[in-house]
Amino acid sequence: MAGHAGYEPTSHAPATEKLAAANSRSAEPSPDGRVPAGPVRAMSLSLSRMDDDRRALQAALARGQTIVDLDPALIDPSFVKDRLDHDGGTFGEFKRQIEEHGQEVPILVRPHPTRMGRYQVAYGHRRLRALTELGRQVRAVVRELNDTDLVVAQGLENSARQDLSYIERALFACRLEDHGFERTIITNALSIDKGELSKLIAVARAVPEEIVTRIGPAPKIGRRRWVALAEHIKTPSVAKVVEKAVMDDAFMALDSDARFARIAALVTPQKLSPAASKLWEGQGGQATAEISRKGATVTLAIDRDPSFGEFVAARLDELYAAFLDQQASGVRSTEDGKGPGRR
Repeated sequence: MAGHAGYEPTSHAPATEKLAAANSRSAEPSPDGRVPAGPVRAMSLSLSRMDDDRRALQAALARGQTIVDLDPALIDPSFVKDRLDHDGGTFGEFKRQIEEHGQEVPILVRPHPTRMGRYQVAYGHRRLRALTELGRQVRAVVRELNDTDLVVAQGLENSARQDLSYIERALFACRLEDHGFERTIITNALSIDKGELSKLIAVARAVPEEIVTRIGPAPKIGRRRWVALAEHIKTPSVAKVVEKAVMDDAFMALDSDARFARIAALVTPQKLSPAASKLWEGQGGQATAEISRKGATVTLAIDRDPSFGEFVAARLDELYAAFLDQQASGVRSTEDGKGPGRR
């Protein structure tokens, strides 16, 4: 380790003062929603990142911050996780950029509060991971930060990057609250108002984290669709269906946005088209019934033979049990009929 000996203590700068988030920005889509591909995208990423890196590095040096090289094995992650462990293939490109151009912007760390001789990241987790895998030392600014300073710096850097998805921001907000941080601190960290924070936390608490983890960050899915899923999943029967669906191997083979779309389609009630009334007439015309449906409500009206209506009503439990058995048999038949790719 090119050690901590090169570190000169600095005064406590406000936690909102942060290095720019270069080495961590994903490609911006064009106005028509497309993302540049191939060499054009790579060149765009490289030039944009190098420009941001240069400005951020100059700003850090201008503030008199001392930058040191640290052994990545001595650096621990933040105590509050802000990302899901899905990168959609973007981490490989990110790592390649650092391998070719180097780490021009340092990460921010603090001396570990409980482990002597170690450090803890405020931000720069992806840079740390890339450099660890490349076997290189990590350029870092070491600053004394309390827990609040750390999470505010971490959250503001994420806000500046704007590449955390909606659900990642929701989980981050929820985890901060679970760690005992007041909502005023969380709003500062995420640069949002109290109303938006309440929605973020409500979604994160409604959708079980195990399900969110299986779906992944879903970068194209915004607040409205996550809120809708959160409402549907409050129904226990719906939650059970989702829990089963996310464990399927075919589900995990999809990209994160497609996984969300699969679950959303599964839980969204289908609109039933109005059906015309139908008449049923028993043998010899002794019993007649009118069957009508309005929305999700089916009405059976029996006339001519009221005793038949009483007979049907007395056997509703039996009829419903037969219905459930038929439904279960249909599911088993479908599963048994899957092709050789079934696992």
